[in-house]
Amino acid sequence: MTQYNDTQHLTSNEQVPMVTVNNNPDTTPATLWLIDDDAALRLVLADTFEDAGLNVISFTQAQAAWTRLNDVLQQHEAADQLPDVILTDIRMPMMDGLSFSDWVHQHFPKLPIVIMTAHSDLTSAISSYQTGAFEYLPKPFDLDDAVATIYKAINYQPNLVVLNHSIKPNTNVSTDTKEQPASKPNVAKSARKPPKAAENKAQEKPKPQTNNNPSGLIGQSQAMQTVFRAIGRLAHSPITVLITGESGTGKELVASALHEHSPRAQQPFIALNMAAIPHDLIESELFGHEKGAFTGATTTRQGRFEQADGGTLFLDEIGDMPYSTQTRLLRVLANGEFFRVGGQQPVKVDVRIIAATHQNLETLVKQGKFREDLFYRLNVIRLPLPPLRTRPEDIPALATYFMQRASKQMNSAEKQLHPTALQVMQSFEWRGNVRQLENVCLWLTVMATGDTVMVEDLPPELLETIPSLQKPRSQQNLSVIATTQNQQHSDGAYSPHQDKQNHQDNQVSQTNENQSWQQALAIWAEQSLQTGETDILQTATPEFERVLLKAALNHSGGKKIAAANLLGWGRNTLTRKLQQLEITASEQNN
Repeated sequence: MTQYNDTQHLTSNEQVPMVTVNNNPDTTPATLWLIDDDAALRLVLADTFEDAGLNVISFTQAQAAWTRLNDVLQQHEAADQLPDVILTDIRMPMMDGLSFSDWVHQHFPKLPIVIMTAHSDLTSAISSYQTGAFEYLPKPFDLDDAVATIYKAINYQPNLVVLNHSIKPNTNVSTDTKEQPASKPNVAKSARKPPKAAENKAQEKPKPQTNNNPSGLIGQSQAMQTVFRAIGRLAHSPITVLITGESGTGKELVASALHEHSPRAQQPFIALNMAAIPHDLIESELFGHEKGAFTGATTTRQGRFEQADGGTLFLDEIGDMPYSTQTRLLRVLANGEFFRVGGQQPVKVDVRIIAATHQNLETLVKQGKFREDLFYRLNVIRLPLPPLRTRPEDIPALATYFMQRASKQMNSAEKQLHPTALQVMQSFEWRGNVRQLENVCLWLTVMATGDTVMVEDLPPELLETIPSLQKPRSQQNLSVIATTQNQQHSDGAYSPHQDKQNHQDNQVSQTNENQSWQQALAIWAEQSLQTGETDILQTATPEFERVLLKAALNHSGGKKIAAANLLGWGRNTLTRKLQQLEITASEQNN
């Protein structure tokens, strides 16, 4: 069994030596071609990879890199000018990274390409792998992870083979190179004109994250990027996949995405929930039945396997399948044959099986409720889905998507979520996961008044879990009332100066009594804005990072690698932050 996991970390704190192909000490450093139109990012990445022992050649456009590769292809340059790996962005002028990757994969199939993009959705991930990319890096990514990925790519295919043949017309490239000599008139001419698709991709403006994914799988979190990578790698394979995760995490959406981006996309996708079918009808539902096989079987009926022939059969809640049916399913997985209920002739089908469950199948095997041999047949590639509570950063995009969909469904105006309401939703446990969030958004579309959803508009189950957000508000109201009453009783008149002083004292009192750092930060922001300050985010962010960095260093006893792990940073990121924030060695030790 292989559980999909692409987490990579460099653990060594020593200086990285020169990197060569297959770590051969007698060869020159491995060469990386870096392609990105963002000058600042290109500089940072170039410095990082050079520090990691690589020879880096930078390009501002994919077109320039294509020109050099084309020269090698046409034998105008020696093959030793080829890089060992290419790292390219997707969206660039004149020629996009996907078209470039597709062309390279056709003519240099053993040259690994790593694609990076800020548009880290499912479509970008799948498109990257479909063009033959070695790996896909969603921005922002940790520099250590990028270095580790490049190391793997360098040693992926060390013996590069150049396919020395002319470029066919309509190839997906564009260039502004001069026309080649007359002896090869068709080569450069046919390669000069970029396809319209490539031009459109390069000029296309980024779409909102919530509308850019027809499958409904949305997420910028690292956990969802892992899922996107898995779908991209597995979509073109006929291999059996077992999707695990809590109820409501989107297992059927993942199964549908695997089918929609596979070679079987034009064939049926049949979904069947084992828990929703009576046990005595499951075999007939799966395998069909012959006429007269049982009382009421007046005609021959095809089962789900026959209906899904050539396509994909999704067996949801496979853990609820009866033990007797598991034996018949095992035979289908073994040789693709089965008998209809009451049938005498075997039926042959070509079906890809995707199974899903929220249960622990290993436990069911130990309890004798699930066949061990069937478990190993299904558990070829396991794809775990993260619960929503572990990726709160995805909730704003998901909530916006569901609010838009609910407004269309109810034929009403779309409502916006107030930032405070979003904060409450991000702190909620969401035991029902994405399905529960979708239901809440539908509830808000119907029940909430006004165009903006405030905290008090949220459903009761969300409000019950956040007394800390309601208590300070009531305390503040009581404090203001008490202050006003004291002014009226003591002076008999209202004084603006006294009111301002009491308001400031009240804010200080609340900051001291309230244990929430978020509210203290909110008070600081309000006071800063009232005094006319601007760019307060630029002021707060470095101080916020400085406090956390010092705390992590103090907790780790000054060990930078341990502190980086505590913060969720890479070693290079922590070192760069220490320099940017000008934290001295004495401060690090303290």
